[in-house]
Amino acid sequence: MKCSFCNNNAIYRYKDLYYCKDHFIKYFEEKTIKTIEKYSLIKEGDIIGVGVSGGKDSNALLYFLNKYTEYFNIKVYGVHIDEGIKGYRDKDTLKLLEIARLYNIEIKIYKFEDYFNTRLEDALKISRDMKSCTICGVWRRWLMWKASKDLDINKFATAHNLNDELQTIIMNIFEDNIKDLLKTGPYTGIIETDFIPRIKPFYFNSEKENYIYSIINNLAPIYGECSFINGEFREYIRSKLYNIENIYEGFHEELLKNILEIINNAKVDFKNMNNIKLNKCKICGYPTTREICRACEIRLELKNG
Repeated sequence: MKCSFCNNNAIYRYKDLYYCKDHFIKYFEEKTIKTIEKYSLIKEGDIIGVGVSGGKDSNALLYFLNKYTEYFNIKVYGVHIDEGIKGYRDKDTLKLLEIARLYNIEIKIYKFEDYFNTRLEDALKISRDMKSCTICGVWRRWLMWKASKDLDINKFATAHNLNDELQTIIMNIFEDNIKDLLKTGPYTGIIETDFIPRIKPFYFNSEKENYIYSIINNLAPIYGECSFINGEFREYIRSKLYNIENIYEGFHEELLKNILEIINNAKVDFKNMNNIKLNKCKICGYPTTREICRACEIRLELKNG
């Protein structure tokens, strides 16, 4: 099939339009810029940390923002967090550093071992009661906060895509997790004070579009999956949503846009109804509603066996 805009062969189709390689890149990047500008995700002079795992989505986001640093007049760092998972994170790190050398991108690596005195695998051996994703999520958020302090980052960008976001919203609705539901959106969070805002420039880009963009630009690493991942419920939701998408093309995008309007209104109501006060962790200074933040609590629990 030929591209709808030229005589080159098409590599992608969406809603009766066909895109060749060059026109797909144009479509993808213009769509991302539209999201950034519509939701005011980036302002001139921003120092943005890209949470980059070394996987295809985050590599693609780092590449995109680096490509458009002059257009937006921003500074970009790649912030890579190494949990110490052998055979998984090390491969992604190598691909990331290859991309960084090729495009002259500054990468800062933060390791669990350097800040929490243990790798994720070793932490799980000490405490079998804690879930891997709990430890990993808490410590990753803490290290993103640490990076923002070290590098004067005023925004963090993550590569969550259209499919990721809709799956998460549906899961939070099923689990009656209102607080996390209200954290979704292109510009995330309920509380702004002392927290670094998180932006999602790929919010309306599909998983497939991200994959094609990363392949075209040679950004995708050798496929690998975290050995600790437990995503049966997410995979179930994912498959059901894809079944609907196959029948009603554009379903993900239209549903997400409609839900987003409801969530944005609910955020305002939540802020008005909940006077949430933040303290500083007495150990590390991380903003928290607790006396000691969860990251320090986990570290102390592991230290005490």
